[in-house]
Formats: sequence, structure tokens, C-alpha cells
Amino acid sequence: MKQINKIIPILTVMLLMFFLLGCGKQKHRLNFDSYGFESKKSEYAYGDKVKVYYNLIGTDTDYNFYLDDESIELKQSYDDKHGYILTFTMPDHDVTLNVNSHNNMVYIPQINVTFVNEVKESDIWVLPQTEENTNSTWGNATISKLPVNEEREISLQENRDAESWIINIIAGYQYYSVSDIALKEGYTIIFKTETKEYNGIQHKNEFIEILDQNGNLLSKNEDIFIGSLGAK
Repeated sequence: MKQINKIIPILTVMLLMFFLLGCGKQKHRLNFDSYGFESKKSEYAYGDKVKVYYNLIGTDTDYNFYLDDESIELKQSYDDKHGYILTFTMPDHDVTLNVNSHNNMVYIPQINVTFVNEVKESDIWVLPQTEENTNSTWGNATISKLPVNEEREISLQENRDAESWIINIIAGYQYYSVSDIALKEGYTIIFKTETKEYNGIQHKNEFIEILDQNGNLLSKNEDIFIGSLGAK
């Protein structure tokens, strides 16, 4: 009887520790925004390793997977048995795993335009005006180190989510940006400068002109944003 009395408190402590360290952990839901996802569980504790499979795969289709919490690192791999394999560490809250897909055989047209530089040697970015391009870094320049008084023909891939274009320019220690630019096949973009007098002082103003395929002036963008990169 004494042995039983000793065993009961020990079992009680062990069960309590098991509850606190294991079953007592708060679980958070793993949600999916569409069909095709599979995981062993629908709830995970904070810090658990989560593995999800996605096997609803179509031909000629690209897939982009992302979590509603962008701070979580989502790792992706693929094998023929499971399809896409997505892994991440469960945060201390519910999460939703999302997927975007598009047919990579859909034709996205390109347009050819000419850029003319009349200011100084410049790096030029001509980008579709999407939210991503507006709020993120510019990536590789469309034209690198275009000398003054030279022009370059460039091919631009249109974006189904953008009706307008952004033009960003770095020339020396200045950078320039203008948005809401309409471009079509055969248009010309001219980076220009002119001198105007204000209160007896000569000032140089840079601006962007857009010409149509026949050389007619369509717009003169004098409200171009100008910033300084700072001298090295």
C-alpha cells in the first residue's frame, strides 16, 4: 500500500508535466484559400514544423504560393510523388496558405519604343505601373549608362494588371521618377532639359516628353519627381 501511495503522486506529476509540455500547447489553425492543399493536421502549436503538399497541378501553369503573414519564411520544393512541397514554422497565430496560378502559355504582348537621352549619362527603368513596381526596388535597369545625345530602342513586356508605365532615371547624383505614362508601339520617350529664368537666375528643368509613332507630341511631363542621391 505504501508503494502505491508513492507511485500515485509520481504519476500525477508526470501527467501534469506531459500536459504542460505537450498537450497543453495552444494550437493554431492552418487554413487554405483553395483546393489542392494537403497536410497531416489542420492545427499546429507555435514552433511546430508544418509540411503541406499541393498536387492540383495543371499543364502550362505557373504557381505562386504565399502565406498571409509575409514575415514567415515559406520554403518550396517539388517531387513527382507529392507535387509541390511547402514547409514553414508555425507562428503564434492562425495562418492561411494561398496560391495564385496563371497559364504560362498566355500571350503577353510586347511593344517597342525608343528612349532618347538629352540630359546626361543615365540608367533608365521603364516599368509597368503595378503595385509591386511602385512599392519595391526597381531591379535591373532597362537601359544602363545611356550616353547623352544618344537613343536606344527597347522592347517592353506589357502587364495585364497595368495600363500605365513608370519611368525612373538615375543621372549622376540625381534620380527622377514619373508615373501614369501611356505607351504604345512606336512611341518615343525623350529625357530633356531646358533653362528658364526665375528672378534673374537661370534654372535648369528636366522633364519627359512622349511622342507618338508619327513624331507628334502627346505629353510633356514637367511634374517629374526629382531627388538627390547625395555625393560620394
